[in-house]
Amino acid sequence: MTIDTAIDPMLQALAGHGEGQAAVSARGSAGRDVSADLEQRLGSQLLAEGVLTSAQLRYARQKQAVERRSLPGLLVEHGLAQEQDVVRVLARQQGMELVVGQVPESEPAVMELFNRELCLRRGFLPLRRNGEVLEIVIGEGDVPTVAELVAQRTGLPCRFVQGGFGEVARLTRQRYYFANNPLERLIGREVTALADDPDHARSPQPLLDQLLHLAVRERATDIHLTPAAHSLHVLLRVDGVLRPLMALPLPLVRLLVFIKLTADMDISEQRRPQDGSFHTTVLDSPFTVRVSTLVGEDGERVVLRLLPERSELSGLAQLGFHAEDVAVLERVFARPSGLVLITGPTGSGKSTTLHAALRMQSLIERNVLTVEDPVEYRVPGACQTEVNRRAGYEFSSALRHFLRHDPDVMLIGEIRDGETAQAAIEASATGHLVLSTLHVASVFGVVPRLRPLGLDAQTIADNLLAVINQRLLRRNCSQCSEPVELTPAQRDWLELAPGQGDVRAGRGCSHCAGSGYRGRLPVYEILLMDEALANAIADDGGRESVRRLAQAAGFRSMVELARRRVREGQTSLAEVLRVVGEAPPA
Repeated sequence: MTIDTAIDPMLQALAGHGEGQAAVSARGSAGRDVSADLEQRLGSQLLAEGVLTSAQLRYARQKQAVERRSLPGLLVEHGLAQEQDVVRVLARQQGMELVVGQVPESEPAVMELFNRELCLRRGFLPLRRNGEVLEIVIGEGDVPTVAELVAQRTGLPCRFVQGGFGEVARLTRQRYYFANNPLERLIGREVTALADDPDHARSPQPLLDQLLHLAVRERATDIHLTPAAHSLHVLLRVDGVLRPLMALPLPLVRLLVFIKLTADMDISEQRRPQDGSFHTTVLDSPFTVRVSTLVGEDGERVVLRLLPERSELSGLAQLGFHAEDVAVLERVFARPSGLVLITGPTGSGKSTTLHAALRMQSLIERNVLTVEDPVEYRVPGACQTEVNRRAGYEFSSALRHFLRHDPDVMLIGEIRDGETAQAAIEASATGHLVLSTLHVASVFGVVPRLRPLGLDAQTIADNLLAVINQRLLRRNCSQCSEPVELTPAQRDWLELAPGQGDVRAGRGCSHCAGSGYRGRLPVYEILLMDEALANAIADDGGRESVRRLAQAAGFRSMVELARRRVREGQTSLAEVLRVVGEAPPA
């Protein structure tokens, strides 16, 4: 008797615990019958495509009966399938356009026909009216049920498009909130009230909340609060670039004291830098806000970094990695043991790539343990822990504890010292896949960086699987980018023949706040270890020797990928120069 055969009766018995009510619910409306048929076909298609195994599908259906929720949402939430695979199949089976990451704006008049709570509960977002048809983006909702609801409220038929589950819920919260809360006006009102409050009777909490909401609306990762001689400057970092927002009256320096108090920092200490953090909720989404202070000439500067505790990441393709590279990295991250490193400067998206790679795995079948500083993204099915220096819980000590918990994959937020490096390489040598980040400028700088940390060349060669070095380029705005004329030197650098390419740049519009860019995409280089490279590293071959061997094996540099991004109209020549540091003459 196989294990699967043995547990089937147990699964059926557990499923039967919720079968009565689920069956009544399924028979409650024709729409639910259609949905049950769709879920059946969804499971069969994911099984046929190899996205799910039969054991995973049985487990998901049993869990669905216990939790009494939709199969698509359950598959995504518990890491059994990537969201992009689930929504792709759903869209195809229902004949809908897929708009993941490209959801059109909602018309205010159409949004007013419904309300936020109803849309969140039913998993849809109204977009616009096209003649006598309402266009709706569906997330985790049930199409027949939503169509019936819309007909009852408006008397109009629907045209549905398929969005991502988390994306539709997030946009629903944001669009309804910002439609009803003009933030600039609210902030102005709050600033005036605080400036006219010499006795400090009014709390700065509402102003802090509004600034956080504004940062989320503008897709900012950081809020900078910088005192000057006569005012307090507020700036947002959006797509990796600082953007001035406003100047506040000097009395509002008390906002900085309030932030320090909220972050559990010493408000009496104003002579040395401090770090702290606090947790908050913005538009029903939990955030960790890391706070750092630095003493400058005009007083304490404060930077708030916004770290969402939930993420819509589903894989490397969604981040912008090319399909051929995703296929290569899928094989790397599926290896049973070894060390995979992602390198680059601060803010280059290393942690995001690591977590996206994790989500490409069948997490229900692998024991994944992480130690991070802090936990930036929640990964379904993984046990994620956070560094606690006061308790002596560091990267290196976490790895020692992890080995007692039968792990398959261990993620270390960063290799900073020799003790962590030694623990990571030992874990990879004893049959575990270890993922981490390292601060070096190129893939060829990894070995020279690890050697001073106490690792010998032979050990590195035996255990290193791959190195991914990356940066983030701003993406041309989809609304205002336009073709640009190239000089002969620029065409030569881009390796463009006459009539080839779609080189573009954004002119600036309201969609991109005048910047010409909206969103970011990675530019990267991947070094895959093979026998020749391992031998060169073990023999203490120099950086140039390793580079020549890699190029002979087909290594593609970051600059080559940057050229491709420009040729395809995804980013501009100016952005490549800003981030990568190499571009053709004007």
